[in-house]
Amino acid sequence: MKSRNMSKDDDLIDIGKIFKSLWRDKFIILAISAIFSIIGYFYGENLPRYYETKINIRSTPKYLFEAYDGLYNYKQNHVIYGANDYYNEEFMLFLESSETTEKFIKQNNQYNNLLPYIYQGTIIINESKKSKKIKPHTITYKLVLTEKFDNQDFLNDYVMFVKHETKKKFIDQSTILINSKIIEHKKNLEVAREINLENPILKSMVEGNTVVNEPEALFYRGSKVLKKQLDHLESLKSELNEFTLDYNLILDKASPLVLTSTPSKNFIIPSFFIGILFSCFILIIRNSLRNNNKTYNFK
Repeated sequence: MKSRNMSKDDDLIDIGKIFKSLWRDKFIILAISAIFSIIGYFYGENLPRYYETKINIRSTPKYLFEAYDGLYNYKQNHVIYGANDYYNEEFMLFLESSETTEKFIKQNNQYNNLLPYIYQGTIIINESKKSKKIKPHTITYKLVLTEKFDNQDFLNDYVMFVKHETKKKFIDQSTILINSKIIEHKKNLEVAREINLENPILKSMVEGNTVVNEPEALFYRGSKVLKKQLDHLESLKSELNEFTLDYNLILDKASPLVLTSTPSKNFIIPSFFIGILFSCFILIIRNSLRNNNKTYNFK
């Protein structure tokens, strides 16, 4: 029992000696910790800073594209997609494209200072997955920069530029599709006239228990129907020249830039405590070696 009590007393004495030796070296510990704090601050200063702004935009209303759905309709996983879906998909691709951002900056001199960051790939525009949608059919996009700048209208102006570019792309693509359909209808109209087929053959004819399906060739619709469809396509093509997207795209304008990366001052306190632990560890080892040397010399 005595030996156990003696070992406990020795442990307490050793711990007491350690604290006394560390207290004697408190100014060294504080100096090392201060140096670590300074190093931590400058480490934070050298890290890239990220600033973020967000904008809420509306999806394009379907009614604006109803006249063009016949050009784009396709079915996938039991869902029918139309012209509106094509436009919205192209809009998002344009919005997140660095080429579009570069084109926008080059056309707007007030944002020329951001051009180097485009080449470095440090300007990022994409959908904010963490943001909750305020209303159905709304999307939150964020712009991430490595430099703070005063002009808060960049993202607002950029979104409107993308709307204009997507509209041009939609008109061009629709014109191509209409021209293709016009050529196809003209060829089939000639065939229908050659075989004197004016009226369409029914989609299906039931004779007893037999169902006869109409062939897919367009000329089976007859010259009357094909002529009307051809006139409609020509009219649709001319209407494209006056196609407008008259709706308010921006739901909430871009928010002020906010620093999203860790500020340099946040590294000071953790670095200070790391400095304390590091200096205490070094001083304990130093004092332990000194005590061992004294014991060895005494022997």
